[in-house]
Amino acid sequence: MARAGGHHRANTGSWLAVMMIILGFALGCFALPTGSLVLWVLTGVAIVVGGVIGLASRIMEQAY
Repeated sequence: MARAGGHHRANTGSWLAVMMIILGFALGCFALPTGSLVLWVLTGVAIVVGGVIGLASRIMEQAY
């Protein structure tokens, strides 16, 4: 839904997608120096889940 300024309001799914992707990158920052396979798997899962949530919430339709 467009607001008066022509911009769309972000929905909860969009925020959740962004938070999951940021969480994935943060986990990757810890996984790289430690070499932990478990952290690498969690990194990949968080980034992929964030992307899927972003697609499901149609995040790109909320751009300017």
